[in-house]
Amino acid sequence: MLVKEVMTKDLIVIDKDASLSFAIDLMVKNRVSRLLVLNEGRLIGVLTERDILDRLGSSRLGALQASSIHVSSAMTLNPITVPPESDIVDAARIMLEKRISGLPVVDKEELVGLVTKSTMTKLCSKVKNVTVSQLMTPNPITIPPYERITNARRIMLEKKISSLPVIEEGRLVGLITEGMIARYLAEFRDSVPEKYQMTRIKQIEVSNVMKKISPLHPDEKISAAVEKFVKEKIKASPVVNKEGRLIGILTKTDFTRFVANRFSLP
Repeated sequence: MLVKEVMTKDLIVIDKDASLSFAIDLMVKNRVSRLLVLNEGRLIGVLTERDILDRLGSSRLGALQASSIHVSSAMTLNPITVPPESDIVDAARIMLEKRISGLPVVDKEELVGLVTKSTMTKLCSKVKNVTVSQLMTPNPITIPPYERITNARRIMLEKKISSLPVIEEGRLVGLITEGMIARYLAEFRDSVPEKYQMTRIKQIEVSNVMKKISPLHPDEKISAAVEKFVKEKIKASPVVNKEGRLIGILTKTDFTRFVANRFSLP
């Protein structure tokens, strides 16, 4: 299967001189986690939720508002690309090896499409003989609801993970993602006076930002999991056993790994 057969051609782009506030609004409006950055119509970078999370949480910015920060200062410059004739398995392997979530598709220097981990997830919709327990990542990193979001941000950036199940007294109470924190930080910078920012940000707990999520169960088919991911526009889902205890997390990276392994288990 070739990249050109499954890539999306409905591209969400942004100019390098646009603000991060505008970029976040564009992501939310289109329910995407990345934007392709253009300069005079030419692809020069990619802006992801992780890029925004990294930039807005940096003390080097001082108290700059997100509306005053340019996309060009946060984006990943000169992104890795693939040609439309590439095999989708090779594209999945590149994502895993480079630890990136998407690949712009370029044909003779022209931007023609995009393949992402969402693409890889949808490709697993017709797989009938694999269960969630076989594909999930067991024993995921978790965080309690009373932990500070600054620590959640640090964990995500250090471990290069996009989601953390929130656990209280052994029970799943929610999920926090890099996108949730990035959006919160943008609103925080734009609404809290500069002299209070340093003190107040340290008081914001995970419980103030996380969202409740219905988990998956280990014996569910991954085709049903794909349906959930597509319908709810999520990038990860905690997996709990019959007793409600967290036993794993299923992410788009897990689906991408499955595609990279030619739709077979290790």
